[in-house]
Amino acid sequence: MVNVDASRNALVASARELGPLIRENANQGERERQLPAATAKALTEAGFFRLCRPRELGGLEADPMTVLAVVEEIARHDGSAAWCALNCGIAGVLHSFVSREAAREFGSAPDLIVNGVIAPTGRAIEVDGGYRISGRWQFASNCHHCTWLVPASIVFKGDEMSTGPSGGPELIMSWIKASDFRIIDTWDTAGLRATGSHDIELSGVFVPKHRAYAMPQAEAVLYGPLYRFPVVGLWSLGIAASALGIAQAASEEFLRLAQTKTPFGMASTLSTRASAQIALCESLAATRSARAHLVEEATRMWERAQAGTPITTEHRGLLRIAATSATAACASAVDRMYTAAGGTAVFASSPLQRCLRDVHAITQHVFVAPATYEMIGKILLGVEPEGFRL
Repeated sequence: MVNVDASRNALVASARELGPLIRENANQGERERQLPAATAKALTEAGFFRLCRPRELGGLEADPMTVLAVVEEIARHDGSAAWCALNCGIAGVLHSFVSREAAREFGSAPDLIVNGVIAPTGRAIEVDGGYRISGRWQFASNCHHCTWLVPASIVFKGDEMSTGPSGGPELIMSWIKASDFRIIDTWDTAGLRATGSHDIELSGVFVPKHRAYAMPQAEAVLYGPLYRFPVVGLWSLGIAASALGIAQAASEEFLRLAQTKTPFGMASTLSTRASAQIALCESLAATRSARAHLVEEATRMWERAQAGTPITTEHRGLLRIAATSATAACASAVDRMYTAAGGTAVFASSPLQRCLRDVHAITQHVFVAPATYEMIGKILLGVEPEGFRL
């Protein structure tokens, strides 16, 4: 077992120390469209892929605010590395929804890496003792480095779709060895290129019942406060944290550039231009305000989880609003920095170029996309939303 200091300050310091290595490997990741082996190894050894795994299973069981701070710091150096860390790190909570028997089967090794795919595009045929699962799933981030993948499927009894408690399809998530999947090379994108979020495919793999659980998730088997925190809310928090880190990186790069670049037709540096000064201030104000709102809502939710106080749909919705708002604010902040930088920013060699592409890839995620406002707005106004979203 690799011992890692799980305190917030130590983990953030570790992420900062890894910054030069992560930055050095970022271009390789962009070319290969997956996390470079050296970066994956460093993130594994630092404990970032087991941030939310239960302590009794070798994880760090980090609180949500620590997750936010760590992901934000990694994203300052590379958005793709942060994306892999947040997804595989937060996927540690999935251990808490299966039996202890199953959890022990997965093991507790530091290099055990897990990720989930929540869209139920698989087909789980109920058989004796479990399910026979087939399907194809998109957006399996960091799939090249995972040891287990946990995709969602619709349950069938023979040819008939099974009905769940809510009257809709019965859904499960199931733990399956990554080696059982075929990776289909589909991840050729503008942003977050190094996340390796390819499609994965499975054909008729048997999964015993103890390695599956119902969606929406049942009550956690492990009862620590982290596992009372809403899973989708935690994931949304992590996603927004990655956008915050990217926006911070954009501001830092613009500050460096503005003090060294002399624009065409000017006798002094970009830093003396009023439009550059205003853009920097607006970017910082938007990013820091967004972070404060996110921290406020996440802290409230964490306090409820720690106290065992019931968490309502409205509470969940307010955290999702904060995450969605923060992500949008960060994208806008990066846009300001990119525009104010002028022609320098259009080159692939410019860090602002990657910041722009990565943050706008993040805004497309279903957990923080603009459609979240419509769904939460319906809930707050007493209108029943379609589908399961919280």
